[in-house]
Amino acid sequence: MALDFHRLDNKEYLFGLDDKKYTNLHEIFTEYKNWTGVYVDPYGDIKLTIENQKMLVKIIDNYIEKTNLNTDKQKTIDILEFRTLLKYFSHQNLEIEIIGD
Repeated sequence: MALDFHRLDNKEYLFGLDDKKYTNLHEIFTEYKNWTGVYVDPYGDIKLTIENQKMLVKIIDNYIEKTNLNTDKQKTIDILEFRTLLKYFSHQNLEIEIIGD
């Protein structure tokens, strides 16, 4: 299982999440589903608007505030890397398509 992130406008590949990174981000994706009703499905495709990306960043920020990030260093790295990528692409006004397996 993997998720590939592409630009929505021209389908250019941006980055991907392998199984381990997806697992490390599962809590973030679950909270996103609670906020929006939209599930980031490892086997389906979804679109992330600029607003959705900013919402995910906010969810990550809330997660960081209430979680001890020292318990799992790799999980923390994966979450912070994902946050940085979303923040960058939202500031570039790039909508994203997530393509699952």
